[in-house]
Amino acid sequence: MVGRALGNLGIALRDAAAWPLVRALPRGWLVLRLDHGLSDAPPGASWLLEGALPRPRCSADVLRALARAAADPRLRGVLVRVGSDGIGWGQAAELGAALERLRAAGKKLVVYAEQTGNAGAWLGGLADRFWLTPEGRLDLVGVRSDGVYLRRGLEQLGVRADVLAAGDYKSMGEMFTRDSMSDAAREALGAVVDTLYEQLVDGLARGRAGDRERATRWIDQGPYLARQAREIGLVDDLVYVDELPRRLAELEGRELEPDAEPDVHLVGEAGYLQLTAARFHFRSLGVGADEIAIVPLTGTIRPGSGSSRGLSGLLRRLGEDPGVGAVVLRVDSPGGDVLASDLIARAVSRLDERKPVVASMGDVAASGGYYVAMMAREILAEPTTITGSIGVVLAGIDVEGLLDRLGVATDGLHRGRRARIYDVTRARDDDERGALRVQVEQIYAGFVERVAAARELSAADAEKAARGRIWSGSAALEQGLVDRLGGLDDAIERARELAGLPDVARVQMHVPAQTPWARWRQSDPLDAAAAARAGAWLWCPIRIPLL
Repeated sequence: MVGRALGNLGIALRDAAAWPLVRALPRGWLVLRLDHGLSDAPPGASWLLEGALPRPRCSADVLRALARAAADPRLRGVLVRVGSDGIGWGQAAELGAALERLRAAGKKLVVYAEQTGNAGAWLGGLADRFWLTPEGRLDLVGVRSDGVYLRRGLEQLGVRADVLAAGDYKSMGEMFTRDSMSDAAREALGAVVDTLYEQLVDGLARGRAGDRERATRWIDQGPYLARQAREIGLVDDLVYVDELPRRLAELEGRELEPDAEPDVHLVGEAGYLQLTAARFHFRSLGVGADEIAIVPLTGTIRPGSGSSRGLSGLLRRLGEDPGVGAVVLRVDSPGGDVLASDLIARAVSRLDERKPVVASMGDVAASGGYYVAMMAREILAEPTTITGSIGVVLAGIDVEGLLDRLGVATDGLHRGRRARIYDVTRARDDDERGALRVQVEQIYAGFVERVAAARELSAADAEKAARGRIWSGSAALEQGLVDRLGGLDDAIERARELAGLPDVARVQMHVPAQTPWARWRQSDPLDAAAAARAGAWLWCPIRIPLL
């Protein structure tokens, strides 16, 4: 209580000082810089050159800014700058819905790009104006998913892959053991690609294409130079970035003299969130909860993520915080280490016993990512989310042939029949592979049992949904793997309902604290390779770029 009272005093002093400035500063157009992509996690702390490099924007901040913009009477419109980087299928669907709500609220919407692709065409089609720079490109080309197969190349190097997988559709190891896609992988991936393509067509049809036939024709006739895109009506006009203020003023209906400087007030996302933050919004002095916590789980789940200093520790601390009433777990992960996935899943389960946890799936929440998400009370996914991949893989290599070609010999001592089971300088024998096969099958059986229990499915239905097969979010809903379709905003609202929190409850993002050394270790490919040789992974290699 004392802590909250002191916090409220700080809020009062801060807002009293900021209030005159907030009232005086104009805000004509909100500018969202998405040309470096979107991320479901906030940008890391600046260190050495990190602060100087362009970084993707946090999707939660972008959605929050758009929600405030829709209700802001002082704001004339929103300018969204897109590029060719980093907007995924789930993010595009979520962002598109937010832009449609913005226009329904009567705000002007402009999408601008120097060069963009499918995502830009989808989002630009929803705008009042879609502008490209005159020498830019619009690479609206449809959906593709390609694989690289290394078997023959590895054989020429004298390297052999040893892959053990559980689940008929678990295709991660195929790149090492085959020259082409298996029939099972083609079946599962084809269904997902069909869904993503349909979503792209629908997105264009809801916008300026107007119908599915025209949207399909636009895709089939791409890519486009900027002038070609204008000729067919895909974009409205060709505009240089320095011309944007004048064009925005004209869109407002103002007539300007040829040499007049347009008086257009632009405000960035970070500044706009500060300007529109709730003022004099005090926390209750009681002990009741008044916060919804957002916790991102992004990227590969690596060893250490489930530690007290990792995500598991953060979830435990949120469970003990009386001010947090509910948690939204935002998942954009293809999975990873079995142990780390299990420890995080355990932390989610324990947290949900104390307060509701809602999982919000982003672009990918598969294999270990799904293993964690399924422990939440409810799961929401976008139709375009890639999920499932409920299976296990253990992939390793032996370089005996390569060492022989190089004239390198190894020698040593060992005691115990399987002492060399993880030795990459030799091929595993049948006994060693059999022992690992038993482990992989047991991990898979446990995974399926947990799916059945968590999702209240029969053993047969859980097995049908598993087998390592990937699903789109809409197909996963039919399989009972998710509860409903929706984005991050929908998940936050559902968490609020489950916890019985008021509409004014705070929404805060929480991430585990990381040192630069820890971040480097998590991005070290050699570390991931070592972990893959040492044990089984819950991993899904499929990530289909929206471009």
